[in-house]
Amino acid sequence: MRVTILVPVYKVERYIAECAESLFTQTYPDIDYIFCDDGTPDSSINVLQSVVERHPERQGRVTIITNETNKGAGATRRRLIEHVQTEAFTFVDADDCLPTTAIAALVKCMEQSGADIVDGAFANYAGGSAGTPQSPYHGSRQSYQRRLMCQNIIPNRLWGKLYHQRVIERVPDMFKEGIDYSEDFSASVRLAAVTERAWTDELVYLYRTDNMSSYTKNVSRKSVVSYLRASNEVLRFFHMRGHLPLSLEIGLLNVYRASHDAGISLAETDTLVPYIPEHFTAILLRILLRSRGIIYAFGDILYRAVRMLVAR
Repeated sequence: MRVTILVPVYKVERYIAECAESLFTQTYPDIDYIFCDDGTPDSSINVLQSVVERHPERQGRVTIITNETNKGAGATRRRLIEHVQTEAFTFVDADDCLPTTAIAALVKCMEQSGADIVDGAFANYAGGSAGTPQSPYHGSRQSYQRRLMCQNIIPNRLWGKLYHQRVIERVPDMFKEGIDYSEDFSASVRLAAVTERAWTDELVYLYRTDNMSSYTKNVSRKSVVSYLRASNEVLRFFHMRGHLPLSLEIGLLNVYRASHDAGISLAETDTLVPYIPEHFTAILLRILLRSRGIIYAFGDILYRAVRMLVAR
């Protein structure tokens, strides 16, 4: 099985050498590499090229594409996907690393299971040291979907997974320009609805936690607007399928909590996410979460309790 590793590159000159070394020293031999320069203003690409030169055995399998201007995470991931020509692919953020056996472990599981997506264990990584590995969720497909839909129960990460190319046909609009925060949520929830998943407890990803300039460390109003747009992509997807599961509705109610915390008006929230609940529980919670003061506070407490119940 031939695999492509997809890497967005933007302001990572401090980290990309370590990342690239971990990619080029994989024990698995049949790997293509596609890096996308998203208009990075630093020396990230120069650093990357120097690492490529140290690995002539991989050099012919490396492609670097360039966005003419900074497009953001959504557009960059979309462009990377468009260049996939192999049987499987995986995402690696340019400040993270892979253990040397990561791709081999993911491929082995995919070939044995026939799954569309294989999930692996990951560990937080800082100062050159890895924390305790965290295993992927082991429950049933239905249980996994419920937890993803409810949000904030299990990780909805894109990385640390191997995707078969056929998933691109099932969710062709996996990524969109302008959705640069929560693009992982939007993609993961929709993919879970139309794919079969397997997992391995082998450590396949080291997630850097000491990069204070990373996008996830700097959540702004713009980030929340992106989250609302991502939520609307999920809403449209399930409307097209004809039904909103209760677990999805509980997850979608989080848009009111996020908007409340970011100071985004209900009018703007409704424009970005035109959500009308179908289940009575969701209708009641929506009323409470669209309120202010003590009513909102009560709704928030009730929402958290209901979310845990529905996600079980």
